[in-house]
Amino acid sequence: MTILRFKIIILHIVRSDKIFTNLYSSLLMKKPSLKVFIVFLLLFPLSDLIFADIVQYISPLPDSKYNNEKTNIILGYTVKLTPAMLKKSSIRVTGSSSGVHTGTLSTAEKNYRLIFTPDMPFTLGEKVTVSGIKDTDDFSFYIRNEKVILPDNYSFEYFSRNSSKNMPFHRDFLIRPDSLPAFTIFNSGNTASGYLFFSNFQQSYSNGNFLMMLNNNGSPYWAKRLFANGYDFKKQNNNLLTYYEEMKHFYYGLDLNYNIVDSFYCGNGYSTDLHELLVMPDGSAWLMSYDPLYIDMSGLVPGGKTNALVTGLIIQKINASKTVVFQWRSWDYFQITDATHEDLTSFSIDYVHGNSIEEDNDGNIIISSRHMDEITKINSSTGEIIWRFGGKNNQFLCDNDTIGFSHQHFVRRLTNGNIMLFDNGNYHSPPFSRAIEYKIDEETKWAHVDWQYRHTPNIYAFAMGSAQRLSNGNTLIGWGSASTTLTEVNPAGQVVYELSLPAGQMSYRAYRDVWGNLTGFPSAQVTEDFKLYQNYPNPFNPSTNIKYSLSKNTNVTLKVFDMLGREVATLVNEFQKAGIYEKQFTAGKNSANAISSGIYYFKLQAGDFTEVKKMVLLK
Repeated sequence: MTILRFKIIILHIVRSDKIFTNLYSSLLMKKPSLKVFIVFLLLFPLSDLIFADIVQYISPLPDSKYNNEKTNIILGYTVKLTPAMLKKSSIRVTGSSSGVHTGTLSTAEKNYRLIFTPDMPFTLGEKVTVSGIKDTDDFSFYIRNEKVILPDNYSFEYFSRNSSKNMPFHRDFLIRPDSLPAFTIFNSGNTASGYLFFSNFQQSYSNGNFLMMLNNNGSPYWAKRLFANGYDFKKQNNNLLTYYEEMKHFYYGLDLNYNIVDSFYCGNGYSTDLHELLVMPDGSAWLMSYDPLYIDMSGLVPGGKTNALVTGLIIQKINASKTVVFQWRSWDYFQITDATHEDLTSFSIDYVHGNSIEEDNDGNIIISSRHMDEITKINSSTGEIIWRFGGKNNQFLCDNDTIGFSHQHFVRRLTNGNIMLFDNGNYHSPPFSRAIEYKIDEETKWAHVDWQYRHTPNIYAFAMGSAQRLSNGNTLIGWGSASTTLTEVNPAGQVVYELSLPAGQMSYRAYRDVWGNLTGFPSAQVTEDFKLYQNYPNPFNPSTNIKYSLSKNTNVTLKVFDMLGREVATLVNEFQKAGIYEKQFTAGKNSANAISSGIYYFKLQAGDFTEVKKMVLLK
């Protein structure tokens, strides 16, 4: 136990004399050498212990390897950071090759997180040491040795995804209903309310790819053509529509009028993976990234390659300003040998293959790791693993499921407290897919299958898929790579609706949800508050759009400033009526606002309302 962890324990127990006395006696029996340290702690006033800056989360993890050279440094505290504490903060970051790093110090997560963002990336292969943090020993971490450049046709899925990197960008546009795919539909009429949300794609690139929001008869309530593959089209917790755009390699966010108003992407130098985006009501978001590195496998398994391309998993939470406020890496907590069916002697090893994130009721997260046949609950305050279900490190005893789940997708916590997932069943014998719901006891590590659905005849989806519990108790199963696209069943397992795309087409996931006039949303041009939205795109080059809303008529200024507070541009300076506005800011070298690459701030002043956001220009 480190001194850091020991201080946390003392902080929580020192308020009870009886508990402290019992712990003191127990520790002295097991660790007499701790006597002097405990007596030393008792000499401090109680208030000093209670209000100490205790760190419970550090990213990158001390002594961790393979960190990205663009990583930030995050410290999570058990107490809220006050302005007085921040004035005393003196973080020194030193690279063994790059030397002392300057950077920006900021707070996040309601002032429980302190974030250091370096001005310049670290150097490949170096050791980085962080010192000067109150109540925390100096710690170090290591930067990866080399960058990995993947070929255009490299895929983390079992199916081929042709690169569209060199295709010209086309503006998405609304389409005629008769240009949609020809669906095959069965409908008994007893479905839950809401539209069907999904996007189609094909193994070989085609311009017949669409975002679709369908009525049960297959007619579009709304649809949009894409010029690359799109994935995971769904409604988020803050009433944005989002989808992953393969051409851009990040997520777009659409408002109630289907305008692109936001984008979501990983930070700290990591690319954005297509498998999951969860946008929370406060505008923060959970994403994942795949992190391929060259690893010497010869010492881990017989016949292992000395320079294998091994892919790890990165989980990130970004706040509304796109700053990484939490980062979790499989390299720090999983073993490469945790993979259940991967060839560990291969030149290419994807040992985790994360494919879903769920924010649990207690604020922690549950992730699905397909190639480990495991779902894992992670403490979002400390990064530590809470429990592991399935795979080689299974901690649960399931009393009525002898085969378990295999290469699963889409883990979700249900309102009844159970956990449901889509079991692809790649290594069931014979292979078959199903939706399965587990009742679990997280204390005793007991699990029980409360409900499951297996299609008759069997449907086998070797990749992708989803299972969504609906408002009326029905379940919508998205069959991923299978020829049947989606099936809705009632609690008794009777099929009430089924839809299939044409042969050769598939959908990553499928959802049923309410939208538009079904939910009574107000018009997108009506606002009940003042608000400044994050610019889109961000980072940008050379232009970006800045959107804001006014709840009443007022004088408005919208200005851009550099990091020294110098005004760069005035975009708006006039009296405006209540409504939603959007202004474009162009910073190209031939524009009136030609500026260099860097971090800038845009500020909205509307009457007594003021809000500032950060944006990044990359040239």
